[in-house]
Amino acid sequence: MSRNKPQPLPEGAAGTERSEVEAAPSGRRGAPGRRSVDDKVSAIRELLAGKATVDQLALRFGVKPETIEGWREEAMAAIDTAFRKGPSPEERALARQYGALQKAFTDLAIRHELATRYIESHPRKPRKS
Repeated sequence: MSRNKPQPLPEGAAGTERSEVEAAPSGRRGAPGRRSVDDKVSAIRELLAGKATVDQLALRFGVKPETIEGWREEAMAAIDTAFRKGPSPEERALARQYGALQKAFTDLAIRHELATRYIESHPRKPRKS
């Protein structure tokens, strides 16, 4: 028993027009299940840029609109955390090293100035040869 495949409707027929955003890259709806980080990032970038709606993205990625909204909430929380975060451990270590180098340089500059003043105030007598 053979199955009849539905015939594609001609271009411009009612109900067949979809925007580029709505169409899945492969031309079909995304399979349900877990989505990669790249998929989530792509979806949220499009959503925040206003290139797609929650419903369009849900259709394309094969998830419920609530899932897209959850991804958006996660992204917003991560953005909030990123802007509130202080310097990284590496940056803090570099800042400590920089402070130590500044202190050492200042110490050497002071010693050099004191040595120069001492030498200028105590002239040497010429030696006999």
